[in-house]
Amino acid sequence: MSSERRKKVKNKYSDRPNLFYRALARIGRFLMKIVWLPRTVYFAEKFPKEGSVMCICNHYSPLDACVIYHKLFNFQGRIAVKAEAMNNRFVGNFLTALCRAISVSRGDSDIGALREMLKELNSGGKVLIFPEGTRVKDGKSKTLLPFKEGAVAIALRTKTQLVPTLYYCRQKPFGFKGNKLIVGDPIDLSRFYDKPIRDVKDEANAYVVAKMNELRVQIDEIVEKYHGKLDRYLAAHAADRALPSPEADADASGASAAEDK
Repeated sequence: MSSERRKKVKNKYSDRPNLFYRALARIGRFLMKIVWLPRTVYFAEKFPKEGSVMCICNHYSPLDACVIYHKLFNFQGRIAVKAEAMNNRFVGNFLTALCRAISVSRGDSDIGALREMLKELNSGGKVLIFPEGTRVKDGKSKTLLPFKEGAVAIALRTKTQLVPTLYYCRQKPFGFKGNKLIVGDPIDLSRFYDKPIRDVKDEANAYVVAKMNELRVQIDEIVEKYHGKLDRYLAAHAADRALPSPEADADASGASAAEDK
C-alpha cells in the first residue's frame, strides 16, 4: 500500500472518537459479556496478570478477538486490525473507541502500526495480533496458515511475553453452545535475544508455529477425547505422569540386580 493510500486509510477515522462512538463502545463491551459469556477458555490462569504481553491467536472469524479481549485482556490493551476494515469510517471509529484498534496494512512494512505496538508494549500493555494475517475461510480446518514474521519480530525486539492462544474451530456469534479457546504457556524466546533479529526471525517464527501446533493437539484431545471436560483430561494426564516409564522400570531393575549381587 502506498504512503498516500495509507494516509487515506488513517484519515477515515479519528484517533479520539466522539461521544457517540464511545457510548457505542460501552454497549459493545456489555454485549461481549452477555453474548460470549458461555464461551470456554481452557487454562486462562496461564495468561500473565502483570507485564507487557503479545498475544497471538489463530483466525477464523471477525469475532475471534471478542473472547480474548473480554476474558483475558479485561477490556485493556489493543488489537491489530486490518486496514481494509479500518477504512470504513463507522467501523474504524467504533473499533478505536472499543479496543484502541491498531490499523495494520497487510503485505507492507507498516511503520506506523509497528510504532503503535511498540509504544503499547513498552508501556507494559497488551497487544493481540493474528499472525496468519487473514482468516481461515474453512471454519473446520485445523491447519494454520503461514505465519507473518511481525509478531515474533516485535516480541524479540521488546523481549515481551509471547502468549499463544488457539480456537478449536470457528466462533459462533450467538447461542449457548460456544466455541472453545485454549491458552498456552508463554513462549520462551530468550535463546534468540542475543542475536540479530534478521538472523533468527525465521527460526524463531518456526519455533512459535511448533508451539501453536502443540496447542492444537492439546485442545483437540480435550474436546474430542474428553468431550471438553478439562477435569477428566487433567486426571488422565496426572495418572500418566504417575506411572513409571519403561526406562525407569529398567533402571530400577538394574539397580535391584546390582544390590542382590
